[in-house]
Amino acid sequence: MLQPKSYPGLVGKALVLEAEPFLTLAEDDNPWVEGLFLVTCVGVLLGGAHLIGGLLWTASLPPAAAVREALLPSIQQLAALIGMGGDPSQVENFFRQVWGWGAGFVGYQGGFARLFFALLVPIGLVLQWLFLALTTHGAARLLGGQGTLVQMLGTAALAVAPQILGVLTIIPLVSVSGILLAFWALLITYRAVEITHDLSWQRSALAVLAAPILLILISFFVAALTSLVLIMGGRV
Repeated sequence: MLQPKSYPGLVGKALVLEAEPFLTLAEDDNPWVEGLFLVTCVGVLLGGAHLIGGLLWTASLPPAAAVREALLPSIQQLAALIGMGGDPSQVENFFRQVWGWGAGFVGYQGGFARLFFALLVPIGLVLQWLFLALTTHGAARLLGGQGTLVQMLGTAALAVAPQILGVLTIIPLVSVSGILLAFWALLITYRAVEITHDLSWQRSALAVLAAPILLILISFFVAALTSLVLIMGGRV
């Protein structure tokens, strides 16, 4: 059983694709437990950074009510310009309602929404980890890999290492490229497959591509199904 204090070293070495952290997790007594704990720790750290950064950003802005009242005349003028003026009180009520929903959703007028989204971060990372590990493990086994699922769950957890950069979002208006993080995570997963399943680099690369290809297929299926439902609904 690994000590949590060893996680920073494992994450740092995984970021530069060294073999040691993958071997350490693959040979652990409970690789999947270590993987779950590692992913959860990173998720909690990242969620906390998002929460604090969001609150700092909100604190730097004018009060939500003041911004709403400043925008209201412009909204009423725009509504009249495009022929939707009607009763000014209706436009005002509609704008206030939409503003309340929007400001509440992004956490502008309170921290509860931000807290909710911060709690979703570790859950989302755990689900991503499970999907990536299961998909790549299945593909690796089909390609002749010899590793076990619990080993793959352990080593694939290191793919969350690039998410550490998300801690920078604690600084207001600072963001990290999602494409960069996704590509870096795939490189780490490639090393996890290569070491866990003892595959050639070609087969390891094919196994890693299984997850994004499956996501693309699912997206196409959902889009096609949604379009079909809308078309059928329009004919009813």
